[in-house]
This record gives sequence, C-alpha cells and structure tokens, in this order.
Amino acid sequence: MGDTGPCGPCSEIHYDRIGGRNARDLVNADDPDVIEIWNIVFIQYNRDEKGLAQLPQQHIDTGMGLERLVSILQDKSSNYDIDAFAPLFQKIEEHSKVGPYEGKVEDDTTLKDTAYRAIADHARTLSFAIADGAVPNNEGRGYVLRRILRRATRYGQQILKAEPGFFSTLVPVVVETFGEAFPELIKNQDTILEIIREEEQAFSTMLERGIKFFTELEGELKEEGKKEVTGEKAFFLYDTLGFPIDLTELMAEEAGLQIDTKGFAEEMETQKQRSRQARSAAKSGGAPTLE
Repeated sequence: MGDTGPCGPCSEIHYDRIGGRNARDLVNADDPDVIEIWNIVFIQYNRDEKGLAQLPQQHIDTGMGLERLVSILQDKSSNYDIDAFAPLFQKIEEHSKVGPYEGKVEDDTTLKDTAYRAIADHARTLSFAIADGAVPNNEGRGYVLRRILRRATRYGQQILKAEPGFFSTLVPVVVETFGEAFPELIKNQDTILEIIREEEQAFSTMLERGIKFFTELEGELKEEGKKEVTGEKAFFLYDTLGFPIDLTELMAEEAGLQIDTKGFAEEMETQKQRSRQARSAAKSGGAPTLE
C-alpha cells in the first residue's frame, strides 16, 4: 500500500517463469521472470505520521493481474505478447509508417515498440473509462483521461508517423476484443467513438505545431550545449499548444533534456494570478481594485 492511509498484513502469490529453482530471493526484486500475480491485503490499520491506528471497519483488499496471469497460461514472456493485444497491434500497424511491432524494450532506440504498447494500453483505458461514464476534460479524472489521449496521439503521429485520426479507429477493436466480457463497451461504443474522435481532432490541430516547436527548441538547446527546457517554454507548450506538462517532460526525456519544473510552476502561478485579477476586474465593472 502507500506510505500513509489504510494498510495491513499482505499475502502475495508470485510465479517464477523459469521454474526448477529456489526463487525466494528474487521476489519483489524487479526480476522480470519472477512476477506477482495476486495479492491479498488485510486492511485493519491506518498509517499516518504518528504510526499505526486500528481501523473501526476492517476488510480484505484483493487483486489479480489479469494480463500477467494470461501471459503465464499462454507461456508468453511479456504481457503485451498475449492474444488480447494482438488485434490492437495489428490495427495500429495499419496506420504505422515505420513497421510492425517487434517486442523490443531496452533496445527500442526508435521508441517504435514503446509507442505501440502505450497506444494500445491507452485505447483500452479510455474506452473502459468512457463506458463507465468518465469524460475527458480539464478537471480531476477527466484531465487524466485527456492527458492519456494526448499522449497516445503524440506517440502515433510523431513516433509511428500515423495520420491524424488514427487513434479513434482503435475503439471498435477494443469493443470487439472485450465486449463479450464487458457488455457496457458494446452499449456505449458510439459514445466512446464520438468522444475520442472529437478529442483527437481538437488536439491534432495543435499537435503538429507543438512537435515543430519542440523539435526546433531541442535543436537550439543542443547547439548551445544546454540540457534544460525553461519554464517559460514549457508553459507555452502547455498554455498555448495544449501539451500537458507530463507530455512535455516525456518528450524532453526522450531527447535527453530536462524541464525547469520550478520555473513552470512559477509561470502557472503567474497565469492564475492574471486570471484572478481579470475575474475581479470583470465583477467590479473595470473599476480599480483597492488595496
């Protein structure tokens, strides 16, 4: 569980893909062949800065990694090699101008396979979330969905060289793959498709400009021997071009750069102050604010 909040004793099931050995010391050691597939947490305490306190209501929190379990049943070394991902990768390949999925991870220098995995994952996430009633917007969970969609769109258009509009074509594939087990996907397919199509179209108009701006900025920084994108530039991408800061951070990381997050936060606070002043002026009819 987290550093604070509800917690308790935990029982876990781990599976060793290799077998025939004592893998005890490899449990929770980030070994790709020794993976956790199930856990049970007996929630009975609340942890805060003072320590543990008994909860008045206690329960069991259990969870299983579906893709991990399927990878074992299908004898696959990666979750992304299971049959549930194959139709999505095939559809993405139809739009990719840089070739099919090859399953590369550490040696994925072009980020092609990373893009395939991210796009497939994000298509599933958005389809299920929208089917459950969530909608991309600028607040709370809605902004999480908007960031996910824009991240997937950027991966497709910049890394895979896909045409704008490619991402929404994955929705019918998600529905066909998972609809029998999750009928809400079938019921809400038209809504899911409409929302994702509109969001993708809205961002695609800014994405090309944003990629061009960042590519030029990357070239300038490297010519000058600099490694940091200023907060001002990061905020321009956010405020003017609709790039969430985590997307800009991802692009910077791929380019071997860093973001001045403190400067970005200062730019954000300045913008909020301007907005508050504008609202205050509108309420007062343009009269000066008295200190």
